[in-house]
Amino acid sequence: MSARNSDNDEDIISSINITPLVDIFLVLLIIFMITSSVIDQREIPLSLPKAAHAGSEAPKASGLVLDRNHQLYLDGQPTDSASVSAALRAAVSEQADHQVLISADEDLPYKDVIALLDLVRGSGVTKYALKVVRPNS
Repeated sequence: MSARNSDNDEDIISSINITPLVDIFLVLLIIFMITSSVIDQREIPLSLPKAAHAGSEAPKASGLVLDRNHQLYLDGQPTDSASVSAALRAAVSEQADHQVLISADEDLPYKDVIALLDLVRGSGVTKYALKVVRPNS
């Protein structure tokens, strides 16, 4: 049997193992993704109605929110109906199939939600959706 020669102990290490570095970045990416989704949900306090056949993901669109205090928000910014109408008309003029995702508090009267839908349709938007959440089963 031959013994290993210890003359090779002084060789230069020519490779760097970057696997631990990649693992750290992947963990940081996951943490960032989770915290950003939690922060996104805390912007406007709203209790959404539940629907058994709700979709799993909302399409990319303008966000229109009507909270229980009848405060109107467009893309997270407080606004009024005239400003919403003007902004949606401008968005439709730039992109004909512009979409709007409407969120309204479940405790609001039905007529308030219909008025919000009428505002959206009157602005020229043809593609809109109501945001709901799935009930806990």
